[in-house]
Amino acid sequence: MGRLLVKPSVDFGLFLAPAGARILDVLKRLVPSYSFDVTITSARDSTHSGPSDPHHSGEAFDLRTHDLTDHQKALLLADLRETLYKTPRKFWIDLEAPGQPHEHIHCQRRKGVTYTVDDYLQNR
Repeated sequence: MGRLLVKPSVDFGLFLAPAGARILDVLKRLVPSYSFDVTITSARDSTHSGPSDPHHSGEAFDLRTHDLTDHQKALLLADLRETLYKTPRKFWIDLEAPGQPHEHIHCQRRKGVTYTVDDYLQNR
């Protein structure tokens, strides 16, 4: 049974945006069905691409991949996309820097899209 883990330095802040809460809900539901653990390595912490980066607003998370096999990465990506890619699509998920030391799965509210409490409550 897989566990959802959090790197000790990750900062979630005092409040999560609805999009961040949705991503965490999906991870909490998916990960126990895996035979491997999934680790959140970044939330509101760390250096990101500027003040409008969705990490800063609690709408993005990074997941460690360097300890996962190619099959495990593909499974996690496919499951996240299948669960979060609804119409209209409000999330973006990708394997960033594949094959590089800083490779990770990045999940976020899609740029230019609003994700509200109503979206969260309706699992959209």
